[in-house]
Amino acid sequence: MKTVRIKYENLEHAGFDGGGTEILHYKGKPFTGICLTYEDAGWLSLEEEFQNGYQEGWVRLYYENGQLEEEYFMHNNIMDPDLGGAWDEQGNPI
Repeated sequence: MKTVRIKYENLEHAGFDGGGTEILHYKGKPFTGICLTYEDAGWLSLEEEFQNGYQEGWVRLYYENGQLEEEYFMHNNIMDPDLGGAWDEQGNPI
């Protein structure tokens, strides 16, 4: 099944969960897919996975040059300390 990828500006704010994380809907229904956040200059800065409106899964931050800066896995508003990593702007692990 293909994962839906939607720009943040096209999603609907539906409140906050108990941990303070935004709940998102798409076309009136809880959003399942990847939320994409772009900076004003047009580059992708953030990808967040959502399940049924709630942030659940991978979160990825990017540098302006497109290089992955950091990624981590969220479950029930808790970051899994064993999954993820960080890189410098050249792609070297830090």
